[in-house]
Amino acid sequence: MGKWAFMPASSDRARSEHATLCHEGGEIELRYSSAVFEDFLKAMEVIHHDFDRRSQDLDAPRMCADDQVRLRARV
Repeated sequence: MGKWAFMPASSDRARSEHATLCHEGGEIELRYSSAVFEDFLKAMEVIHHDFDRRSQDLDAPRMCADDQVRLRARV
């Protein structure tokens, strides 16, 4: 699928630009869902940060061998 980039709408209210999703030179204008999508991205960032923090706090000796291999493979 490649990488997608989210470009938020301009903070200048005089401009009528909408947020967009960009992919391989193409753009998808988010006229009605940009606020919802921004909230979703913020929530995903919090989840990702919390997951990373919790996975670093794991006590490796108490984990089973399969979990230890998966944790080392992530790094």
